[in-house]
Amino acid sequence: MSRLFQILILAAVLFYPVFIFAEGTPVDPKIKDAILERLCPQPKEADFFEGEYLLAADARVALTTPNPLSEAEKSQIKKIFRQYWKFVPDIEFGQKPENEKLGNEGYTIDIDSAITVDGRDLTGLKHALKTLRQLGESGRNSCGFVFQRARIKDFASLNFRGMHLCIFPETKLEQLEKYIRLASYYKFNYVVIEPWGVFPYMSHPQFAYADKKIDRDKFKRLINLCYELGITPIPQVSVLGHATQSRVSTAKHAVLANHPEMENVFELYGWSYCMSSPKADKILKDMLAEIYDFYGKPPFFHIGCDEAYDMGTCYSCRKQNITELFASHLAKFNNFVNSLGARAIIWHDMLLDHADARWKGYVALGDAETAKTLEKLPKNIIIADWQYGKQTHFTTPKFFKDSGHDVIVCPWDVDNGILSLAKTASDDNLFGFLQTTWHHLYGRKNFMSFFFISSNAAWNAGKPLKKRYSVRKDLPILRHLWQVGSDIKDIPYEANGNSEKQISTSL
Repeated sequence: MSRLFQILILAAVLFYPVFIFAEGTPVDPKIKDAILERLCPQPKEADFFEGEYLLAADARVALTTPNPLSEAEKSQIKKIFRQYWKFVPDIEFGQKPENEKLGNEGYTIDIDSAITVDGRDLTGLKHALKTLRQLGESGRNSCGFVFQRARIKDFASLNFRGMHLCIFPETKLEQLEKYIRLASYYKFNYVVIEPWGVFPYMSHPQFAYADKKIDRDKFKRLINLCYELGITPIPQVSVLGHATQSRVSTAKHAVLANHPEMENVFELYGWSYCMSSPKADKILKDMLAEIYDFYGKPPFFHIGCDEAYDMGTCYSCRKQNITELFASHLAKFNNFVNSLGARAIIWHDMLLDHADARWKGYVALGDAETAKTLEKLPKNIIIADWQYGKQTHFTTPKFFKDSGHDVIVCPWDVDNGILSLAKTASDDNLFGFLQTTWHHLYGRKNFMSFFFISSNAAWNAGKPLKKRYSVRKDLPILRHLWQVGSDIKDIPYEANGNSEKQISTSL
């Protein structure tokens, strides 16, 4: 027998158990479905095999990245293990140059006689640990966590995956923290945080409800938490419509109710800022600069501009050409945001003529004159196209892309629309995806749509969820809500779960 043949036989014997598992017995399809449904977002590829692995304090975990991690980055990983599983196993950090081929924010997980994770980068490793947390089951007869033997490969389909969150006077900071943590847990990488009359401006303190301002230090802690969780916070300050910093149906006004002397900053009804007012210009720029710095100077700034129902109606504005006035207003604040170091994002609706037959069934709130503004818009402005319909494919995003702009698709609470817009973003190679929530996160049960469905859609380019297994479709998110809730120290009752109350007292 040749020496080479002997070596090959010995290698086959030594690695025989591993080879058997690599081609091992798949679990029953129902078990696979049950495991997959508790993963959010669901991975691109996942195979599960007979047998379990116990992760305990003395277990070995191998983590690799293309380039060596710094000591600070290794400390971050250990901190995550301690948070997720209450102990840090024996972690072996390694280097694999070939991990660069894993895809955007990609990772692989192999669970056999140990757990091995290959990450495209540090972000990929963190995403893998989120998936592992969702996979693990608390050991019934041990102090560790049990994992089905598995092989998983995953990566992000869309680069920009955002969640839009509003802070109302009624919002508890613990609720906001829960939303941020859940968004990060579901692999969103941006969160637009829009304060509604609650930001504690130092430059213009009258531009918030005096008795509803957020505690500055506590809010700053949440902004810092965003970065720690790997999710970039984006400020939103509307520079045109929504100037009341309140929902239009409530008739509340964060400024004029207590400061009628500020009337010349707004249009007659107070809903929109006056585009002809030097005072409004100065105040808005001061507030933009202050909140941008407070949010840690991120790469994007959302300046709103949606639903500007009364724009250009005061005696000064109505003397001017509305197209030129609107275009000048947007260009001015775009330049200002650029000077701060960010790209501006605006809502799309005033740029579409509601009477144009092409936009029947779409959100289009402008007229023929405001729609002309699109031709004059600086090309570096990102257009956030919010469409809340059920179309299987949306045409407005490509319309804006063809005009020379990066486009973010923005669904609301229609599941079919969420999936279709994410697929549209992928098919038309758009800039990204931003899930809007508005006031429907409060006292409602839209968490499945806003978080579970949308994160899967954004991560997997609108690919529908695999077969549902549970009797109740909201069971998987229940687990995730208490997991992230346990990460918040002394979470109050109202911030626990998906609603403030269990019993409604309304008639």
